Order: sequence, then structure tokens, then C-alpha cells
Amino acid sequence: MTRRVLGWLTGLGILVAVLGVEATANQKPTKKQPENPRNAAAKPAPVLKLGNPDDHGIREADFDAVRKILQKAVDDKTLPGASMILVHRSEILFKEAFGDMKVDQPAKLASDSKPVAATVVMIVVDQGKLRLNDPLTKFVPEFKGTKVEKATVRQLLSHAAGIEDKFTGGWPAANTLAEFASAVAKQGSFRLPGQYRYSSVGIDLACRCAEKAAGRPFEELMNEFLCKPLGMKDTRFAWGGDAAAVPVEAHQRGEGRYVSGGGGLESTLDDMAVFYQMHQNGGRYGDKQILSKKAVTEMHKKQVHLPGGGAYGLGLVLEGPLQGGVARMYRHGGALGTVCFGNETQQFVGIFFSQAGGEKSAPVVRKVNKNVGELLLRMR
Repeated sequence: MTRRVLGWLTGLGILVAVLGVEATANQKPTKKQPENPRNAAAKPAPVLKLGNPDDHGIREADFDAVRKILQKAVDDKTLPGASMILVHRSEILFKEAFGDMKVDQPAKLASDSKPVAATVVMIVVDQGKLRLNDPLTKFVPEFKGTKVEKATVRQLLSHAAGIEDKFTGGWPAANTLAEFASAVAKQGSFRLPGQYRYSSVGIDLACRCAEKAAGRPFEELMNEFLCKPLGMKDTRFAWGGDAAAVPVEAHQRGEGRYVSGGGGLESTLDDMAVFYQMHQNGGRYGDKQILSKKAVTEMHKKQVHLPGGGAYGLGLVLEGPLQGGVARMYRHGGALGTVCFGNETQQFVGIFFSQAGGEKSAPVVRKVNKNVGELLLRMR
């Protein structure tokens, strides 16, 4: 399938920048986490539950302004539909849909897939099967002799590997992730690694590295180690290679169908809210340690500068003041008009879905953003 995935919010501090307000500088140092990320003895972390706005210092009617903004966007045909969930201190205070969208309807995430895919890659790092500083050529030797032969997994996850979303003859046609990676090596457009250049294919290649290192299809890794323990039952790859057509010998090598961690997922409000709550909890959700605190910190740590200011971590755009290079506010957006963000300082998670495209959604998001930001200042 030919597709160019655009990160329409990557360079824009739209949601978290406003909702973040001031990040506290008085964060207490955390104790060193054990190497085993699945420490069952650790204290359970917050899980999502329904909440009452009154308990957070606001009223349910205070969300009427948000409702009016989203309904007007539908009525004037700016958006065919939209849905949104807002979470404060692990309690769901707002979850509604407008127009042709429903609150439980899966939406195509486009580039909002990147944080999810990067998290799965980091799970493989936690398992000791992959290192962030491993070279790309360790897993895809076809890149030897190219400008990017010294690119690392870390650079793939932070858009600094020098691999662009440009190909001779269009997006490579491949049935397996291994075939796709090989095709990129032959057809891709490369620059020397080290400088930020937004690239969905870089995330896809990181997925292949994780797949190769673990000896299991990336899709299988995501389902077993992320989606199943978090109950993300509606998160899946919406497009990619034909699983039934993957050759037997490829299966035997632990290879799976081509899936795009850079832009191929679909998910629901609930699933993505759980995912960002897990990140906000330092990799833990309830009694399940999905990702070690060390790995979460690395994802939230500045890896590269963004053009025009700001920073990018591993699969996440970072916002607000950094403490020791680590952000407490992080987000991503997708070209189809989705925005997901987490704010550890205010213990806030928000997920916004539309499928109208980023350019149409952005003005609506800004209006909602302003209103929610004012509410957040009043919450306790």
C-alpha cells in the first residue's frame, strides 16, 4: 500500500503547551528500579475509572463550552465528527462524541501510532534482547555501505537516523516487515545520521529491529506485551501486509507481516487513555509493570532538538521545562486529526479524535485547548 504518513502536530505545541501550565521543579528523586520491569511486589499504580467533576473542583456543566465548540465544528461541516476523553488524577471526567463518531469507535491514528510502537520497541530493550545504541545494520545488513549504516535504534526512534520518507517508485510494496526493511535499504533516500528529520519509515525500521532481536513478529510482541496486559482490545494495525501470505520459512525465522509502527494503527479513546496513563504512572498500570521506569524515563528524555524549538524523545514530542533533560509533558498527533497527550505535573491525560485531517482539526483543537486549559487551572 502506498502511503505517506505526516505528523501534523510534530512541530506545534498545541495541546500540552497550554494544558501544561508550570511544571514543578520540586519533583522528588525516584528510587532506582529493579532490572526486572515486571515487579509484582511494587505498589499498584492508578487505573482509569469514572470520576465526578465536583470532586476535582469543577462542575459537569463546565464542559458545556467544549461541547459547543465540537458540536459547532460538526454543524458547520468543519469536521464530520469528533470524540474526546479527558482524565484528571486517573478519573475520567469527560468522554463524549459528536457527529458521525462514537465514543467507542476505533479511529485511525496515523502518526499517533509512533508512541505505541516505540513503547513496544522499548519493551524488547527491557527484555535485554535489544539495545538503543545497536546499529541498524545489526538487524538489517542491507544498509551496510549506505549513508545511514551507522544509524542506531535510538536514532530511528527519534527521527535522527537520516532516513527520509522518500522512495524511488513510491512507498515500497512488501508483505513482511523484513521485506519492507530490505526494500527501504535499496529504494530509500538517506542523509548522514544525527539531525532531526521527521520520518515514519524510521519508526517502521525500529519495529523490524525489535522483531529481529526478539525473534517474533512485531505485531505479536505488541499484542502480548502491551495490548493484552493493558486491556487495549481495540488497538490493532489497520493496514499492512497479508498475514496469510507470509511464507512458511519467514514464519520460522520469527518474521511477521508488514505493519507500520510509524502510522498504521487504529485505536479507541479508552485504549489510548490507558496507554498514556501507563506512561504517566512510570510504566505501571495497576499491578502490571509494562515498561521499566528506566525505559519510560529514556522515552521522555530529550534525544534531539525540534526545528523551531522543542524536543523529541523516543516516539514522543516533549513539552515544557525539562528536569535533567526529562519531560513531564509529552504528546503526539496524527495526520488524520488525532491528538494524544499526557501531563504528569497536573496528572492529566487527554485524547482527541477526528478523521478529517490535521489542517481542519487544528483550529478546533486550539479552541478546545484554551477552554480545557482554563478548567485545568481550577482543578484540584
